[in-house]
Amino acid sequence: MGVKPQRSVNPLKRDFYRIYVVNSIRKTLIYLLHLLISGLLTIILMVIVTHQLTSEELGQFVLVQAYSVIAVGIANFGMLAGYDRNFFLYEDSKKKSSQLISSALVPVAFSSLILLVLLFWLQEHIFQLLLPDQNFSNIILIVTIGTVAMSMSQYYLTYLKNSGLALQYAKVSIGNSIMYFFIALFLLFVTSLKSFSLAYAWLLSNALLLFLLFYMHRKLFKFSFNRDFASDMLKISLPLTPRVFFGFLHTKFDKIMLGYIGSVDLVGVYHLGQTLALTIFQFMTGLGRVFQPEIYRKLFAEKHKNSSLEIGNYLLPFFYLSIFVAILVALFAKEFVLMFLSEEYRESSLIVVILSIYYASLFFGKVTGAQLIYAKKTNITTLIMLIGILVNVGLNIPLILNWGIVGAAWATTIAGVIMTVAGYFIAQKYVAISWSWRPIFTIYGFFVLATFLAMIDYAFIQHFHISLLIKSFLILLYAFIGYKLNIISVDVIKDVIKGGIANKV
Repeated sequence: MGVKPQRSVNPLKRDFYRIYVVNSIRKTLIYLLHLLISGLLTIILMVIVTHQLTSEELGQFVLVQAYSVIAVGIANFGMLAGYDRNFFLYEDSKKKSSQLISSALVPVAFSSLILLVLLFWLQEHIFQLLLPDQNFSNIILIVTIGTVAMSMSQYYLTYLKNSGLALQYAKVSIGNSIMYFFIALFLLFVTSLKSFSLAYAWLLSNALLLFLLFYMHRKLFKFSFNRDFASDMLKISLPLTPRVFFGFLHTKFDKIMLGYIGSVDLVGVYHLGQTLALTIFQFMTGLGRVFQPEIYRKLFAEKHKNSSLEIGNYLLPFFYLSIFVAILVALFAKEFVLMFLSEEYRESSLIVVILSIYYASLFFGKVTGAQLIYAKKTNITTLIMLIGILVNVGLNIPLILNWGIVGAAWATTIAGVIMTVAGYFIAQKYVAISWSWRPIFTIYGFFVLATFLAMIDYAFIQHFHISLLIKSFLILLYAFIGYKLNIISVDVIKDVIKGGIANKV
């Protein structure tokens, strides 16, 4: 009998795939560098804030910011989702791309202007309704103007993200973080503005960001409003408006309820814990700037048909990296809080551990959101958000009354995980994506074990060296799991470090 010949792999196809993988990794590293710098600046600023502002003063700014984000989100009609989706229909035409972004920004700018005029005339009444025991009602107008500028900047940033211009995106975003950091520091140390220091820093940094992005794209995007483009985006985005309201309410509800049921100072402590835990989601967002455009491209190319694992296998390394960061944040939250924050904010470390469970699950939310937007079933997300709100309300009130900020963290986590699971099953009904469930359950199961040990460490382990030894072992074990699952590739890592394919990308 003859020897069965082995099937050779086309070298051009192999080289193309390797270049594609390395290019994706490089873009990911650029976005992660941006998030690393911006995250560090945020954390450093929060450390300084805990020594400059009381928890009540910080809580005041946080609550006002929460209300402004909800108001601006509603005023935007969810238009960013429509622009994000339709970008890929016209990305090869410079004229149509210009018309698309102009057609999105015009209605957003108009509705935002109406919102700001109403706030200017009614700000005192609105502030007394939302924060009756606080002073300085004009802080809500200042913060809302900054939020409007930030929301309009997102259209230009989405263009950079979807066009694969990762380096430009990172430079602009890092610049915005640096501006906010130094303006806030200057106002905190040189003036006596207190919580207004953060409000003015928010306004100035976001206004400068919007001006910079507009100046950068002034020649590329000539104003050209297209009614049909605007109408098509509105058909996608308008059903999202209730979802935007419910979505922002869901993410801010814990703080709002703490402000009403508890006190404003509890909001400040909770916000510190949430800010640290939020680094998990921010890391995912950085990864999402690489994988979400690819999801759309693969969906439009119908790669999800016939139960193909192509999309699921593509997403697995991103999921592994996201959970790795979640494990780091959950395990070392206690040490960070003890070393850097003032005594008033010490309880925030447990909040970090609890919320990390919620933020880790949001990886699937980033995928299911793309599935539903691709399928033009954005109205379904409103129902999912409504379920989340009802669960959140039902849990937050009794848990906050009994356990304060810890209860708020558990209520948010439980409601968020329920929403994520419901969103997955609903999205699969319309656009099915095949996942590699065995490695996913292995990775997420290990993460749940790590958070459980972090809670035990918070409550019982007092010896620093024993705690550090256990946590270091868990990190090494997770790396070993990634190697065994063939997620960590030594060859590709070497290519990225050496830059061997840089000229081909």
